[in-house]
Amino acid sequence: MKITLLADIHGNLPALKAVLRHARGQGADQTIFNLGDLTGYGPNPDDVVHWTRGTNIHSILGDYDQKVIGKKQRQEGWARVKNPAKRQMFAWTYQALSKTARKILRRLPEQRMIQLEGVRILMTHGSPASIREHLSPDTPQGRLLELAANAQADVVLCGNSHQAFLRRAGDVIFVNPGTVGRPDDGDPRASYAVMDIRDGTVEVQFFRVSYDVGAAAQAVLQTGLPIVFAQVLRQGLNYADVIQAFGEDGGTFDSWPNGIVTLLTDFGTSDPFVGVMKGVILDIAPQARLVDLTHQVRPQNVRQAAHLLSKSIAYFPPGTVHIAVVDPGVGTQRKALAAQIGADYYVAPDNGILSPILHTAWANKIPVKIVALDQAQYWLPDPSASFHGRDIFAPIGGHLVNGLPLEKLGSIIDTPLLLEPNQPQRTDGGWLAEVVHVDAFGNLITNLYAYDIPDEETRLQVKIEGHTITGLTRAFAEADPGTLIATIDSDGALAISVVNGSAQERLGADIGTPVEIIPGGDITHQ
Repeated sequence: MKITLLADIHGNLPALKAVLRHARGQGADQTIFNLGDLTGYGPNPDDVVHWTRGTNIHSILGDYDQKVIGKKQRQEGWARVKNPAKRQMFAWTYQALSKTARKILRRLPEQRMIQLEGVRILMTHGSPASIREHLSPDTPQGRLLELAANAQADVVLCGNSHQAFLRRAGDVIFVNPGTVGRPDDGDPRASYAVMDIRDGTVEVQFFRVSYDVGAAAQAVLQTGLPIVFAQVLRQGLNYADVIQAFGEDGGTFDSWPNGIVTLLTDFGTSDPFVGVMKGVILDIAPQARLVDLTHQVRPQNVRQAAHLLSKSIAYFPPGTVHIAVVDPGVGTQRKALAAQIGADYYVAPDNGILSPILHTAWANKIPVKIVALDQAQYWLPDPSASFHGRDIFAPIGGHLVNGLPLEKLGSIIDTPLLLEPNQPQRTDGGWLAEVVHVDAFGNLITNLYAYDIPDEETRLQVKIEGHTITGLTRAFAEADPGTLIATIDSDGALAISVVNGSAQERLGADIGTPVEIIPGGDITHQ
């Protein structure tokens, strides 16, 4: 028999829903033991309390719940709390609870004894001795033995400390599943456990579950509570640690991921690689909205990928997460990166693919923060040497969508690998450019832009592969079918095209083909 063990939900409905969904996947959602502290710190205390009325959910009272609903606590206890923000949280939580929810909490016992398949199980929030006692992995063994002697149970289930553990004291097993709604170990993911009882034996498995941390933190902000409580959820730290790290006001949230994730790869679409990446992202962040930029980058062509990514990002709203995987160094010692550049987020190998975006940001004094992804707990287990798109980059993208801060995912670095800027050369007679991209129509896109040319109306000669084009054509319809023309494309780049045809096929040109641009000449077509 599998039983889901939950503790310390603390009003965090998004975390609770994610844990229940995960438990369902483990086949353990039929019976749930909830070990108290349904309220406090989270934005949805009323919803969480009402959830306990579901079928086969066995709940007890937590010490925070007791402080919220106890009349003496409201009249005297809250006033003794020194921190005004915490006093505000107590008062807000009580007001956020409906009369029905308050009745539900008042009726919950502090302990329950349940017997399943011959195993005596004691549910207690703190310890068998006190609702407020904290049992942890570091509790002295002697103390556990004292508690075990008086527990009259084979298994003691507890919460309160927010620390997951299984320890034995004589013949008694002590289990804490950790905290669903308010981790304080620096990992914002929810924690819970599954207990399996078979033929009188007890096995316990612990899980960390990703959830939409950003949604939970934003919901806290929308209540009008101090930002410090939103930061507690987003950072996965307790109140005191957040104050120490961010100050009394809890700092600020300059940018939130908006839920959009773009994907750019050289994987093509004939294999399931891209679909698998999407599955990984959606498993971690079901709320994500996925956009395919392209999966037709030339195999291992980092420079083309960098060009296409840099030309696409301006058309997405702030807070978009961009995942770019063109990775000839996969499986080597090259770093994997995540970055926040302005209001947007990026996940990519450290091979220069972010170079144009970084050069532009630095030139315009846009804030840049880059981390090397070295926190493997946020990857898929046992990453392969050949598919980091699935095992590292996709999971990190999902965690960013969920609102995990960049610093949780890796160590800050200042020196990513950069490609030399691919700029046209100014010559005595004009410019020497090159083809940097060939689109699906066979148009040849160069690295010379309209802003490089003093006036778009300037008479130009464009020379490529032995052909000369004189003048710029504004629209394809202005020239006859089959005509070789030069235009300014939608991104402002000089492009070489064949009307109703392919310039790539006509000229035999490709990425890297040189293009000479010379001012002067008549506006005619050749």
